[in-house]
Amino acid sequence: MKDKIRQVVYEEYSNTLGIIAYKDNKKVYEEYFHNATKDESIHTFSIAKSVVSILIGIAIDKGFIKSVNQKVLDFFPEYQLKRNQEQLKDVSIEDFLTMRVPYKYKYEPYTKAFTSSDWGEFVLTQIGGKEQIGEKFHYSTIGIQILSNIIHKASGMNLKEFAIKYLFEPLEIKNVLDADVHDRESQDHFYKTRDIRGWVKDPSGNYTTGWGLSITTDEWARIGLLVLNKGLYNGKRIVSENYINEMVKEREKNYGYLWWIYPKNQTMKIITKEYNTGKYDSWCANGVGGSLVAVIPEKNIVICCACSLVYNPKIRTELINNYLIPYIDSLE
Repeated sequence: MKDKIRQVVYEEYSNTLGIIAYKDNKKVYEEYFHNATKDESIHTFSIAKSVVSILIGIAIDKGFIKSVNQKVLDFFPEYQLKRNQEQLKDVSIEDFLTMRVPYKYKYEPYTKAFTSSDWGEFVLTQIGGKEQIGEKFHYSTIGIQILSNIIHKASGMNLKEFAIKYLFEPLEIKNVLDADVHDRESQDHFYKTRDIRGWVKDPSGNYTTGWGLSITTDEWARIGLLVLNKGLYNGKRIVSENYINEMVKEREKNYGYLWWIYPKNQTMKIITKEYNTGKYDSWCANGVGGSLVAVIPEKNIVICCACSLVYNPKIRTELINNYLIPYIDSLE
């Protein structure tokens, strides 16, 4: 059956670089494609969002942040509201975690954000407009950059320092360097290359929250193991069970705290593609290109697919439901 999986991957999911599956906390499947290796770090874009959600939970557990209900302006007391920004007074951390924040823009102003000196503080100027908090689901990569600044201000550590101390070291994720992204050319290179390990930061020294983290397939999978085990890794408590439970509770449609929540046997739609969520409930960290970390609690399984950049790829749900889970079941 492993040969069949390889065939399907090459034929239907051709940008896949690595797949790892854990069952009952034991690695039961590991394959690499297109000359990728277990030591190769892969940028999985928005999976970084789900990692940042865990870091927010740790910051709350450690007392750096009061709760998800704490107002964002508590961390920016010097900020002066601009026109059409009254909503900002009431925006909480939870509003960013659930993508409920109203913005002035219709399309994300990437160029303006990435050419500013502080990407997180740029976000503050973009909140507001005609909508109220929670009126619409606004999936915003730029918006959650503010969470990096909040952790920095609250803890005195930048996001990477905080992650190394409280998440990466306990998960045995080592040597996360700074990724050199300083202009459009270096950003495009980082998107497409397979030879950079590290984390991107803005000119102010705050690390990215919506993209920009490149680690190995197995290291991404360990994030899933932590969630599967409700905040424990190798028996050590890293983040509270209460926060994990809140994080994977569906709030907006199919969304928790920067994690996608997929109830079983539902028809889902991403952009123009419809697909079935499969036989089991899952919690997913998703990235551009089809990269994902899927946590399937009923089966006690974590599956990580790390992929190179392509847009609008075939959804990996069928690969998981039709091939990977049956293979894992056959091992019992």
